[in-house]
Amino acid sequence: MKKRKKIRFKIGIAKNKNKEKNEEKNKNIRIYSYKIGNKNIKLTVEKREVVKKSDLVDSVFYYNCAFCNKDFDPGIQTCTVCGRALTRINLKKCQLCGAKNNPAKQNCWVCNGPFPELEEKIEKGSEVVLTLDINNHFYRNTDKVLDLGMRKLFDDLVSTNFSREPLEAWVKLYENEVEFRKEFAKEECRNLAKESRRKSIVYMFFAILLPIFILAMLSLIFWAK
Repeated sequence: MKKRKKIRFKIGIAKNKNKEKNEEKNKNIRIYSYKIGNKNIKLTVEKREVVKKSDLVDSVFYYNCAFCNKDFDPGIQTCTVCGRALTRINLKKCQLCGAKNNPAKQNCWVCNGPFPELEEKIEKGSEVVLTLDINNHFYRNTDKVLDLGMRKLFDDLVSTNFSREPLEAWVKLYENEVEFRKEFAKEECRNLAKESRRKSIVYMFFAILLPIFILAMLSLIFWAK
């Protein structure tokens, strides 16, 4: 009986932890549903934690101005001569003698001075992921390939706090664009039909004249003999 009680107690703790995780996850997700024209739109806004890793020790590398060709130590954001942004050079600069070393070097090749070991600094941040479900077609603001219209729609949604207006404007623009494409396709079809009729008339003309011309040439050859 004691063992059963312990197992039940552990199961209860696991269930509570899963419940807390689900509640925390639901806090970071908001869902908006819209019906605009003939489109059913569902917008999911999810706040995710992002972990970024960066070099804690950056002083071993040096920075260079591409315009003045001058070297600077870390901590200086712009060139002191021309005021332009600096570029990090992936070479270690010895703090003792100033010699430039390969990044894999642990000691300076000139003075044999040691370099500090690089440590990783973990920074936690957050990002907002938007998912649009438009009639079962999914779009995300994190997708690498997005057309300009969809990219602008995501920016407008964020700036207007996920209101309905940007979606209505996008649907209206999309419908107008679809109508324009339909009219353009109809016009192209009409032009292709006219071109095909013109070509068929020309082909028929040659198909009729060519045998007549051949017969005339044969008759001339025959009478010439």
